[in-house]
Amino acid sequence: MLSECLDIQAVWSIDHAPGEPWSDVPRCRLLAFASETVLRRLQACEHLHSSEIELLVVVDGDAFASAWGPARCGGSLARWAWRQTNGSEAFYDEPCWDEREGAHGAVSRVRRKAFLVWQGDKSPQPRGRVYNG
Repeated sequence: MLSECLDIQAVWSIDHAPGEPWSDVPRCRLLAFASETVLRRLQACEHLHSSEIELLVVVDGDAFASAWGPARCGGSLARWAWRQTNGSEAFYDEPCWDEREGAHGAVSRVRRKAFLVWQGDKSPQPRGRVYNG
């Protein structure tokens, strides 16, 4: 993936439980910081698509969209309350359908952890309403 899109600035492994350590799981979700051009290139590079990897791409420091994977979603790091706690770890609140009885299709927030997998030499930090801390 990195050899196809040299403009990727950083790649994070997302969707980990808050107390969970890093592990090489067969199915993973990745979040890449890049540009709209890189997102389109990744969507078109079907030879990179894998059923075991879901890839989201942050295109402007805040908004993200799906490059491939089962969820085909988009969103905002600000709405996820993305907080980088150190150089290699971040936490966020992902919205999920509340499946408790009586929730009637309500959305709840689930605390998640992310690990930095790869970072380029001069990766910009998320901009806009997203703050490190």
